[in-house]
Parts: sequence; C-alpha cells; structure tokens
Amino acid sequence: MGWAVALHGGAGDIPRSLPPDRREPRLATLRRCLDLATAALRSGRAALDVVELVVRELENCPHYNAGVGSVLTADGTVEMEAAVMDGNTLRCGAVSGLSTVVNAVSLARLVMEKTPHIYLAFDGAEAFAREQGVETKDPSHFITEANKERLRQAKEANRVQVDYTQPIPKDDNSRVGTVGCVAIDSAGNLATATSTGGLVNKMAGRIGDTPVIGAGTYANALCAVSATGVGEAIIRHTVARDVAALLEHAPPAGTLPGGRRRARRGRRAAGQGRAGGRVGRRRGGHGVQHHRHVQGVRHGGRPPRGGHLA
Repeated sequence: MGWAVALHGGAGDIPRSLPPDRREPRLATLRRCLDLATAALRSGRAALDVVELVVRELENCPHYNAGVGSVLTADGTVEMEAAVMDGNTLRCGAVSGLSTVVNAVSLARLVMEKTPHIYLAFDGAEAFAREQGVETKDPSHFITEANKERLRQAKEANRVQVDYTQPIPKDDNSRVGTVGCVAIDSAGNLATATSTGGLVNKMAGRIGDTPVIGAGTYANALCAVSATGVGEAIIRHTVARDVAALLEHAPPAGTLPGGRRRARRGRRAAGQGRAGGRVGRRRGGHGVQHHRHVQGVRHGGRPPRGGHLA
C-alpha cells in the first residue's frame, strides 16, 4: 500500500497579495513540512510519528496560530491547545491552556502514551509537562508583536476575532489559523494531529474544537480528520466524527464530497461561519480529500483510490 499526507495552516490560503518577505516564509515552512513528511513516510515511519513531526514544525513557525505564533487572549496571554489520535487503535491525547510548552502536540501525545487519561488542561497539563521534561519557555517567548497588534485591533472592534480574518497590519493581508496534519502510512494506518492558539481576544479559559476529540480532531481505521475554522460551530456539529460517520455509512461508490456538503449545510444552517477539514481515507486503497484550505498534499506508492484531490 502507498502512503499519503495532507497538512494545513488554518482556515485560509496564503494570499498572493502578500509581499514576498511575508509570503515566502510561510511557503518555505509548508515545503519543509512536506519534505519532512515525505522522507519519513518513504522510510516507513508510522503515521502518528509523521503527523506529530509536521505539526511540531508548524508550531515552531511564528507565521501560524500555534506554538510560538499563538494568538492572545483578552488578558494578553497565550493559551495553547493540541490533540493527536491514532486511527489504528483509537488512542488519543489532548491538552489545553498551555502557556510555557514549546510543542503542545508532543505533550498531547505524551498524555496518550504516558497517562490513563485522554485530556489534561491548564495547571495539570503544565505540571505533567514538567514531569515529562518537555521543552518549556517563559510565557513571553510566545507573545509576538504581530499578535499584540491583532489583539489591539480586536479589542478596538470589541469582538472576539476569528484569527484568519484579522488583517494586521494594514499592509499584511495574511491569514493565520489552527494547524494540522493527517497521514496514511505504508501499513495503512491513519493518524491526525491538530494544534492552535485559539481565537484573538478570547476569554481566558476558553477551549476550542482542536483538543475535543470528535470535533476538531478524529481518526479511525477509515479516515483521519483535522478541522480548522470557527471552533464553537465545529464543536456543535462534531465535525470530525461526523465526517468519519458519513464515510463509514457511505455506499461503496464513495460519497465523501456529498457528505462534506451535507456537513457544511448543517453548519451554515446554524449560522456559524466557516469550518474546513483535511481527510485521509482508505477503502481498499487510499486517498486524500480536501477543499481549498488545505495547503499541502503528497502521496506515494500505489496511486490513491476512492478519493480525489479538489
């Protein structure tokens, strides 16, 4: 069986209008992530290892809303969250409310592998990070000038700002958002990982869809999903699990595009704005399904079957 990987840097593309000095670092990071994932999958690495590897790279890039690029709460602090899930075993781990952990996605994996739990948050998650010896930094390390400006504008507008629609500064039409990766390895196993800083000007303590298994992150033996968009809407509609259920009960011809449209209609009916997912699937073969928000896809080995790139 072949392999496939898809990744995203949030609910929005990288605008061509961005000046080269702002656009190129984003593109370079995505290319580097795809190269890392390709090399790992070709060498036989497990899907779970690959999605963690890719999301760590995205967390280390200040141009994305995760890790060092995380947007700020109303208090001017960072509260990062992440989740991972192994589709082969349904094991999963999630974390929220992190202010010092460099790579939230790796701590989420440690929750999965080193504790009897699925989800740790705030002080408990930070204490667990110290116990495990993961890399931490002073909270100020994660607070960038760009995100201070995003927060200032959101406060000025008196709103909680969905990160990817906030144009800052005026000459930078960039969009930042939740980062994620899904992969199918050469053994046919699927995995997903998602990481985010949340919403600009969110209340301290707010938890979004990313660490909620079945909402922003989900994987099983058939598909892997990493969602991005308006977290409250994604939670209400349990988007990631809904996509998986639609695939599980789809006719053999495959109805992923139709199922995705059905899920989108449900979100629109609730008047909750945008949400997007990245899906890897297999049914006899493997494939990748996504829409315009996906920013990188590669596959190798036997060509994907049963899905398509859109």
